[in-house]
Amino acid sequence: MFRKAYCFGLIGLLLCQVPVSADTGGRPPAPQTKTSSNTKRLAWTLVGIGAGFGAGVFIGLNRFDDSINSDRKVWTSAIVGAAAGGLAGGLLSRNIGRAPVVKTTGSIGPGAELRLAPRTSAHTAASADDDALRRRVRQLGSQP
Repeated sequence: MFRKAYCFGLIGLLLCQVPVSADTGGRPPAPQTKTSSNTKRLAWTLVGIGAGFGAGVFIGLNRFDDSINSDRKVWTSAIVGAAAGGLAGGLLSRNIGRAPVVKTTGSIGPGAELRLAPRTSAHTAASADDDALRRRVRQLGSQP
């Protein structure tokens, strides 16, 4: 009974705190500073860890509830789920960066802006087979 009352009290406190913190009280809001992408990445990583932990507990309880040493198996699945969720949250929230803006004057129109995709390393090293093929093509091209 005490646990139920405690949980309801915490939920009520959390639900009442959001409207109070959102109220500005008639004064103008403070100017917002730009949050860094590291803060967002950390937040999404923590969200991923929490979601992964919850999913791991849920899956572990459904899978291993009646087995021998079920507590170890459930904790292991929860920890693995938290690690996977944190990894997913960190990778999904990484800052790839903005593409550079290029101003062109050509067929597109005067002063048009183009966005370039981020530079990727698509160059592959030439192998011995490529060199042999190039020599063969040159030989065939030089014949009348």
